[in-house]
Amino acid sequence: MRPYYQIVDLRRIYSIHLLVVGSIPERLPRVTNTHIERHCDTIDYICLYPYSGWKLSLWHRYLSFIDRLKHFIKGDDRNFVADLGDSNYLRRNKALPMIARMKYDRVHVFRLYLNSIAEILKNLGLDSFYSIDIDDIESEARKSISGLYYRNGDFIKASKLNNESIIFFNIETKSMPGYDQIFTSSAIDRDIIQNRFPNKVITALPNVVPITKSAKNHRVNRVFTMLFVGTMGYYPNADAVRFFAEHIAPVLREKSRRPWHLRVVGAVPDQTWIRRFANHPEINFAGWVEDLELEYDEADIVVTPIRGGGGTRIKILEAFAYGIPVVSTVKGAEGLDIENGVHLLMEDDPRRFASACLQLMNDQEMADALSRQALDLVKTQYGPQAVYSAWTGQSLGLVT
Repeated sequence: MRPYYQIVDLRRIYSIHLLVVGSIPERLPRVTNTHIERHCDTIDYICLYPYSGWKLSLWHRYLSFIDRLKHFIKGDDRNFVADLGDSNYLRRNKALPMIARMKYDRVHVFRLYLNSIAEILKNLGLDSFYSIDIDDIESEARKSISGLYYRNGDFIKASKLNNESIIFFNIETKSMPGYDQIFTSSAIDRDIIQNRFPNKVITALPNVVPITKSAKNHRVNRVFTMLFVGTMGYYPNADAVRFFAEHIAPVLREKSRRPWHLRVVGAVPDQTWIRRFANHPEINFAGWVEDLELEYDEADIVVTPIRGGGGTRIKILEAFAYGIPVVSTVKGAEGLDIENGVHLLMEDDPRRFASACLQLMNDQEMADALSRQALDLVKTQYGPQAVYSAWTGQSLGLVT
């Protein structure tokens, strides 16, 4: 959603030449017959790796070992992560020299892992205004998730994510000075990056969501329906559901006078993971769904008991846009310009979180007020027009 609205709004300023990057050839996404396609003048494709499967795994392990060895012997900063792709393979790509020979007013890079391609274009002589949207700060996000693993007793994965956090910090330190402008998803992230790179132009570009046609009054189902949206392949989401099941659900069972259930919508890695919640019959896993609008339409409230990660939560903005009241942890709502008790209810303590859910279960007037105020906030600060405002608000003297 974030890159989509940037493409749509940048179309009002520039002609768009899109370079789509995939991990391996057989999984390269094709932008055909989509809303994105009609906003682009040309679309090219490139892969980060020439191989997959065991070959990719072997390559990853070999270069990780070399990176650690250099760090041990020479004291070099570690800077290898597989996400950045195979630089030798990319340098041999035939599409990049052709792109570099063209004239662009701006090269805009989405996410840090594509920095390797930007560096190759620079080395090939593409002189332009370079900007990057880091979406979330990779080093900070991994540090946060590492702490989450540590809290849950998985010290091996905690150590792995902590090491990745250090590597990404090194990569950020080396790559960020090469950009003329850096976009972040929140003022919090902007301030962190600005503190590290005081001479750079840092712009907070919020995540945005489409606004539904009209607000609707909150409807209470016979069985009170709580909704959580997020893929279970992302550890902070899986942790949030586990935290709800182990610490929030028991309080709801104890205090609720009405039947309730939690509907979890998002891709699930495997059925084994779901079976861990067999003792929690109130928690239902819908898996991936075609139409999220139907899920929001059936929900009484949205819960986001997130305890780790980075960036800002589109799931909260979506709930606001659909007029659904939200109960969240502070971390879950981090980076959003919101006020507790005005736009949503925020609680970190599981008993207080459960009490907030019960409050909305029993106080329809409060639920409606939160929904209206949150919808007003989205319309003024987090609608698609915010992207255009962030881009055009800079006095950069760009040629268009």
